[in-house]
Amino acid sequence: MANENESRSTILPADQFDILLGKLIGHPNGGHTPAAVVQDIDFYNNSTQFIVQTVRTEAGATVFVTQVNASGSTRYILPPKVLALIDRQRDATTTQIRRRHGRRIAAERGNPFTPEMRKKAAETRKRNAAKRRKAARA
Repeated sequence: MANENESRSTILPADQFDILLGKLIGHPNGGHTPAAVVQDIDFYNNSTQFIVQTVRTEAGATVFVTQVNASGSTRYILPPKVLALIDRQRDATTTQIRRRHGRRIAAERGNPFTPEMRKKAAETRKRNAAKRRKAARA
């Protein structure tokens, strides 16, 4: 009986990556993508492969990443909270770039925003903020 338990422990996954992947795949209201491979070659011709698989459940999306290079492989689990953070940061950087681009275009056009236009925009923002505060109290 002891031999059976010892052999079983080597067959069953002991790694958190394998255990969680097995638990999340196959839920009736969930879905998953097939594993996709992306290869990155740096300036020195060092090759790294990333194997990425996304699993979505009621709790959100979880991404499983395996990184393989000459020194070995590493596996990562990106939970829903981490993916939400990545999405927020991507949106924030997109907003920064759009603002910077808009300012550059305005400067190239000779800055068409006059002081009167800026004053009117500030008044509109204050008026809308007051409406939002009033609606939130009601």
